[in-house]
Amino acid sequence: MPIYDYKCEKCGRFEKMQKITESALTECPTCGGQVQRLISKNVGIMFKGSGFYCTDHNRIKDQARSLNKERQKDNQALLDGDVKGFVEQSESTTKKVMDV
Repeated sequence: MPIYDYKCEKCGRFEKMQKITESALTECPTCGGQVQRLISKNVGIMFKGSGFYCTDHNRIKDQARSLNKERQKDNQALLDGDVKGFVEQSESTTKKVMDV
């Protein structure tokens, strides 16, 4: 549930945890005065799982680079006219991709 900031004319600022679907408060829970909901500057966001950190991003880039190098070997064997070498290299590359 998000925490909303309010400003009471009598009490000052306070925070209130509310559901997103709840309407904004109109009166202060402490003194009953009129309140205004403020726009917060700080937002607490939690990123969970892989892919959110620079180390995860670099790991994926390194895997893609190594895969591209293997595919270049496949292509070079084909360009050289070595069909048997291409098939062997392609199978090796496919196995490496499946292991990742």
